[in-house]
This record gives sequence, C-alpha cells and structure tokens, in this order.
Amino acid sequence: NESDFNPDPDPDPDPDPGVVTLLSDFDGGGGAYTEAAYRQGPIGSVVAGGPTGSYYNLLNNQGSTGNQIAFAATGTAGWQTASLTMDVRGDQIQADGFGVAFVDIATYGNDIANGTAEEERAKFNNSVGVGFRTFNGTNATVNYNGVESGDASYSLPAGEWVPVTIDLTRAGDGALISTSVAGESVFTDFALTGAPDDFRIQIGGRTGGAAMILDIDNVNLITSQDPKPDGDPPEPDEDTTETTSFGLSSG
Repeated sequence: NESDFNPDPDPDPDPDPGVVTLLSDFDGGGGAYTEAAYRQGPIGSVVAGGPTGSYYNLLNNQGSTGNQIAFAATGTAGWQTASLTMDVRGDQIQADGFGVAFVDIATYGNDIANGTAEEERAKFNNSVGVGFRTFNGTNATVNYNGVESGDASYSLPAGEWVPVTIDLTRAGDGALISTSVAGESVFTDFALTGAPDDFRIQIGGRTGGAAMILDIDNVNLITSQDPKPDGDPPEPDEDTTETTSFGLSSG
C-alpha cells in the first residue's frame, strides 16, 4: 500500500523561505570558522563547562588583545532580511569591547579572519558593522564602510549570558538595522546608506591597558529573500536611533 504523509493538512500557500544557519554552537554543531590574534594577547579558544555545553572565549581578561573569529560564507546573495543572534557573556568589564561585522565577501573573501584597527567598532570596507564598546561606559554604534553612527547606550550585565540580536532589512541599496542586547533595544531601523549583497559574519574583540572577559555561544544567522512586509521604510536621512544617553570612548 502507498500513502502520502502530509504533516500539515492546511499548508501555508506562501511559506517563509528563510534559511536558518547555525554558524556554531562550539559543541560540534555548525560550519567552519577561522580565528586570528592581531595583538599581543592569546588567541580565543573553545572552553567546556558552559550552561549549554562549550562556548568560545574571545577575550580572556588579558591586556593588548585583538581577536577575530570569522564564520565561513553561507550564501546570502539576494537577501532581503537577515538576522544574527548569539549569546554573549562579559565579566570584569573594563575595555575595550566587541564588534559584529557583516563582511563583504567580494572585498574580503569567504572565510578569512581579517583584522581591523578597532575590533570593538567592526569597521570593514563595503561592510556593515555593529560595535559594542565598554570603555568609559557601554555605548554602541553601527556603520557601513566605516561611516559610523552616533553612540547609543546599552547594558551588559557582568557575569550573565544575554542574547544579542542584529536585524537587517534591505532598503534600496542600503539597509535598515535594528539591534538589541539582553532584550533591550539599542537601535531601531537605523538607515544605512549601503550593505553588502553577499556577506559572512565575523566577530572581534579588543582590550588595551584595561581588559575584560568576553564569551560567545550559539551563533545563528537567518536570511530570507522575501522583503519584510512592514510598509514603507524610513527615508535614508531619517534618524531612528533609540538612545538614552551619549558618551565618549577611547581605548
């Protein structure tokens, strides 16, 4: 006898084509990644014993450290929406912070852990970056091609695993970017003048004379080629930054 198995008797006629990619859970799940150390401190490492298994220690509280971890390309060309989620834990938080980059593959290649002048600002050519600084307060910025927004404050509770989410929505040649840390909005639909079509994810961290611990885990990327059905986006010069205070930072 033959039978057809249909788990959904009323399937969605227009299913969400989003692609969910586990970049790494550091327990063997996910794809390949490369690592690099660009300063005097030790390179990052996988550490056992986290709340959900192993995790990646990007900064280990030693000074003069600049580390990068780059996840291999996943095929994002033609994206309309993209969402990066991960868990982070900071402790003994002084300086300088961490950054997440949507790195342009045409400029930098598929999987090289490229260096940058300030890892906590995530500035790369033809790429989108979100920087989370921790020196002289916790302040975040977003940038495209190194052109940076103003500061927006955020909170990073010491010693706690918290979620970080970065959402991109294509808007013409640019993108709208939203970011949250520990469930609290940092940027909402901030208009960027550009965004790479085919990108990969790279995460960096830096310390200087002062230092900190920074761990990451459960790094996921969701992309879709369907536009987000939220109506008309803001104009490119519309400032939609959500912020409660501004600060200066140097490291």
